[in-house]
Amino acid sequence: MRTRRFSELDPVRLAGLLEAVPRAERPGVYRRLGDVTLFLTGVFPDYAATTVLRPVNAARLLRAAGLPAAQHERLADAPAIELLEHLGARWYRAARDLAPVPTARIAVVGEVADRFRQARRVLNHIADRYLFPPGSPWFTQPAP
Repeated sequence: MRTRRFSELDPVRLAGLLEAVPRAERPGVYRRLGDVTLFLTGVFPDYAATTVLRPVNAARLLRAAGLPAAQHERLADAPAIELLEHLGARWYRAARDLAPVPTARIAVVGEVADRFRQARRVLNHIADRYLFPPGSPWFTQPAP
């Protein structure tokens, strides 16, 4: 047994847990991956596009998603947010499909997977309007 450290907001490290957890716990990891991806792309899209998806990280996430090699090339060239949207929806679907018992909460996860882009855009709007409104002193732009 070995202790692994990770940030809950680092999808690359979180995806690495898929290999370490028992099969019965994978739906929870997939759901968390979907949640993190939705949060990062919805609230911090610039950070998600520039920091989360460095080329090595994108390759790791594509491998962890279990995509066929043909899709790796197509998605590797896609814009970062589009790639994260695809992966987030895929992870939510995996959580729904691998869940041992279908529940109402898992049904919602499946619905979010089908409408991932809309969910992300709602979070974008809320973040832009209420978390980072123009002229907010909390998150000022750096001086040139």
